[in-house]
Amino acid sequence: MTNITPDSLSGIIFALEGVARGVVLLNGPTGCKFYHSAISGNQMVRQGDFDPLRFPGIWGFGQPRVPCTYLAGRDYVYGSRDKLAEALPWLQGHARDGLICVVNSPGAALIGDDLQGIVQEVLPDTPCIAIETPGFSENIFAGYDSAAQALFRQLDIPPQPVRPASVNLLGLSIFNRNFQGDLAETTRLLDLCGVRTNCALFAGSDLGAIRAIQSAALNIALYPESGLTAARLLEEKYGTPYIVCDGPPVGFAATEALMAAVCAKLGTDISAFMEESGRARARAYTHISRVHTLTGLPKGAKFALEGTYSELYAYTKFLTGYFGMIPDGAAVFCPERDEYKEKYLALLDSLGASAALSRGLTETDAELIFASGGSIAALKLRKREFTGVEISLPTLGYIDVLPKANFGLTGALLLTEQVLNGLLF
Repeated sequence: MTNITPDSLSGIIFALEGVARGVVLLNGPTGCKFYHSAISGNQMVRQGDFDPLRFPGIWGFGQPRVPCTYLAGRDYVYGSRDKLAEALPWLQGHARDGLICVVNSPGAALIGDDLQGIVQEVLPDTPCIAIETPGFSENIFAGYDSAAQALFRQLDIPPQPVRPASVNLLGLSIFNRNFQGDLAETTRLLDLCGVRTNCALFAGSDLGAIRAIQSAALNIALYPESGLTAARLLEEKYGTPYIVCDGPPVGFAATEALMAAVCAKLGTDISAFMEESGRARARAYTHISRVHTLTGLPKGAKFALEGTYSELYAYTKFLTGYFGMIPDGAAVFCPERDEYKEKYLALLDSLGASAALSRGLTETDAELIFASGGSIAALKLRKREFTGVEISLPTLGYIDVLPKANFGLTGALLLTEQVLNGLLF
């Protein structure tokens, strides 16, 4: 069993579906929509049920998100203009004054329709963007970059005065399993530092926040793979400086380093955050100490990871540096995005664990495996004995009524809870 590997089309759709009150029209066949609609509907819940009869519209096919033009053989010969001209006015009535995005599927990109021209002709006074080519055989992060480039190129963003002590958060999207909890936690901690979150691009901010994106005093790229290109575009277009996290802010030390960097850039006070961090560290230590006194754990326990190079780096730093655990296996998601490859390899080398990357997830006997639900399920089917901790999509189907976080102090406490319980039960 293997996971679905999302490509650049997925990256574009998941980025733009993360705009609140917006809607993405997929110009393509129905087969291209179902996966994307399911992910969007689960990650950013905007309806109260899954009854397909509630969504019988000609464009929805029983799903509430990612309507499509259901292109057929004739459309690939004569073009998709007629279906777009019919779908766009319907779409306008369902976008609730949000952003309308039209994205070609790979097959539709070969037709040669002037997608942007059609959109402007049919909806001349509506905020829309059109992406004519989704990229062929490119990775999900290339799609995220394409969405950011199209947004800043096509959307009217009026001049705005810079708001002191304000930031934009870049790199989160609905494809991050716990994006809502990560966003809430990062925003909360920035508030403690006297820093206002202006826009969380592609992670729940609406059109108004995006149009005010140049008013931030600083941009923060939370993930280098998905946030760095957007940060560079905003610096080039509006002169907004940016910082890149040293890997996602996973764990106490990484979170403290991020907040210190932000406060140093913006001249704000970090003391309230540091008090909060001290309390969180004390709470974690109490539980770790009790378990360690009885069992010697978690020190010396082996773990394995699945993720991008920056995620592997961030989680490994926290699990080894804070818990004294041993990296024993790793699987790289999207290895071509290697911004953090050398840092991760250097970290493994410093720990004497360079062999972890060659073992992957199938050969390790690690007691804890941090991975997607799909990978955890596949390993369980092999009768492996371990505790799986979901940190990425696809999930095993656990319903998070209370949003979880991997980032920040709350994320560090949750990971502490998962490590201790995972080793004991």
